[in-house]
Amino acid sequence: MPDLFMELEKRARAIDAAIVYPEGEDERIVRAAERVRDAGIATPVLLGDPDKIAEAADAAGANLSGVCSLFPKESGKLDAMVADYCARRHTVKENVAARLMKKPMFFGAMMVHMGEAAGMVAGVASATTGVLQAAGLAIGYADGVPCPSSIMLMRIPDFLGQGEKYMAFADPAVTVDPNPEELAAMAVQSGMNFRRFIGEEPRVAFLSFSSKGSAAHAHVDKVRQAVEIAQTLGADFPMDGEFQADAAIVPRVAQKKIKVESEVAGRANVLVFPDLNSANIAYKLTQYLAGADAIGPVLQGFRKPVNDLSRGATVEDIVRVTILTVLQTQP
Repeated sequence: MPDLFMELEKRARAIDAAIVYPEGEDERIVRAAERVRDAGIATPVLLGDPDKIAEAADAAGANLSGVCSLFPKESGKLDAMVADYCARRHTVKENVAARLMKKPMFFGAMMVHMGEAAGMVAGVASATTGVLQAAGLAIGYADGVPCPSSIMLMRIPDFLGQGEKYMAFADPAVTVDPNPEELAAMAVQSGMNFRRFIGEEPRVAFLSFSSKGSAAHAHVDKVRQAVEIAQTLGADFPMDGEFQADAAIVPRVAQKKIKVESEVAGRANVLVFPDLNSANIAYKLTQYLAGADAIGPVLQGFRKPVNDLSRGATVEDIVRVTILTVLQTQP
């Protein structure tokens, strides 16, 4: 994993994106911003009370020289943000929008929407629902995407005796029970992000307890419908299913179980699970039973990149998520 992030960091430095951190008063964010600036990964923008940001910097022993900080409650950008938000959401009154924009999370998301930052990284002091809500309302979803989702990048140290392998699992963190349309959009977003981060061509498998009609159930029908929808969305990489997990990733099993031609069966590197339960369980089992590294979750589906951090995130976690967010700013 260190080698991967060395390469990703190199790519991020070449992009030179501004990333906004709504929780700029947190010592971990301050230390991460210093490292992000010093490494040239991005241009960090911290939101919060300037005095509290300075206190956090002193406590962290961090030098924030040259790092931009903004106080949403006193910003001259508020009027433009309120006007923009109300123009897009006609039922929202100006006083309500003004209260929202004074909250760092909404202010940061609006900066991304208005092009004043390329992406946002948040969550060390906020619930995931707050990050998702601000991003959904202020930024919105990408065209054709009905809801946000996430992927977990998995580095498996020795896959079937063939050495290191990277895979993506979706969706382990956001959408609990996606419908066929949501599952299809999630698959496309997951494939795009896998290629963006890992640099390999994605082969996306929709997983189930059935392989190409071997079982009949409403849960299987959902996955089949998702496959049909996904194949109409214009992705430039193969997507197929429904597959049992072994038929998706093990060539010899695919040869026995899959009797139709498939570019994905036995060769999948992006696994789309039918619900959050199965995806979350699968990545954690893979992490501990196979000694795999889990990178993420990485949010996807918004018009512009936003990523959520665990409230237990370390400075290193924040830096790595920043790198991934910078890379998401590119096509």
